[in-house]
Amino acid sequence: MSLAGQTIGNYKVVQQIGEGGMGVVYLAEHPVIGRKVAIKLLHTSFAKDSETVARFFNEARAIHLIAHPNIVEILDFGQTTDGQPYFIMEYLSGESLAERIARGPVPPVEGVTIVSQICDALQAAHDKKIVHRDLKPHNVYLLAHGGRQIVKILDFGVAKMSTGWDAAQSGGQSVKTRTGSLMGTPLYMSPEQCRGSGKLDHRTDIYSLAVILFEMLSGRPPFVAEGVGELFAMHMLEPAPSLAEFAPGAPPHIVHAVGRALSKNLEDRYPNMQTFRDALNGVIDPGAGEVRPRRTVAGVGGQHAAPALRVRQTVNTGGLPPEQTT
Repeated sequence: MSLAGQTIGNYKVVQQIGEGGMGVVYLAEHPVIGRKVAIKLLHTSFAKDSETVARFFNEARAIHLIAHPNIVEILDFGQTTDGQPYFIMEYLSGESLAERIARGPVPPVEGVTIVSQICDALQAAHDKKIVHRDLKPHNVYLLAHGGRQIVKILDFGVAKMSTGWDAAQSGGQSVKTRTGSLMGTPLYMSPEQCRGSGKLDHRTDIYSLAVILFEMLSGRPPFVAEGVGELFAMHMLEPAPSLAEFAPGAPPHIVHAVGRALSKNLEDRYPNMQTFRDALNGVIDPGAGEVRPRRTVAGVGGQHAAPALRVRQTVNTGGLPPEQTT
């Protein structure tokens, strides 16, 4: 049943703009000031399940705790008059990273610019002991703002906090789970996720982000299989191909950084998102992790970049479809 025309919180529902396994997302507008927001409602079939409701609100709580500009902002939450849980988010007008990838491989400068913002956001999450666990291009949104490309991470529906709660997944493409089961989207899952390990930490997100960057630069993920079981086996057992094989134009330090982040062994990956970010930007040796002297790019005061990335930035901020969210 459509909720168009109804009021939720202080906002009037305009239209449905998205739907996942656990909820529906609506575009809504404040009747006085005209502000547009996105309202995510839990499906009525789950509204009376106290555990699911708690997990739904925990997604909003996780995002609020992180409070980072590269993560979608939560404005309010509550329940409708008939008891349907909801939370209100900032409305994003742009395109998903999945849509950007569908247009063709992303140039290295643009790719590192996008992933650097993701690293910053996830470092903030990890500092709060929150692991996303379902990173994928559909959960990354790209906005054009003042000539710049701004990244927003969405959907912390399977995020895990160190306090022990597991939020319910909300994307139809994810493996539906409960605590102790598989969580994530197979193309982007880490080896430990594929094994069903109950001890996932921030390095799981590092692996998933490396898969995303590999796909961005090459046009395909590192592992492609006909079935989920085969894909799990590849993540767990098969060495990742070199990015250079499928993206020959990628600078060597990016190739090395992606390869290290795709290591099967947790201990062989980068220790945190900041180190991965620095390796991608050429600030540190991608293999050793030791800081190299930073060099300022001529004409850009206070900003640093690797020699290989010292080219004119041609980040594509055009072609964004109007008024769209995921």
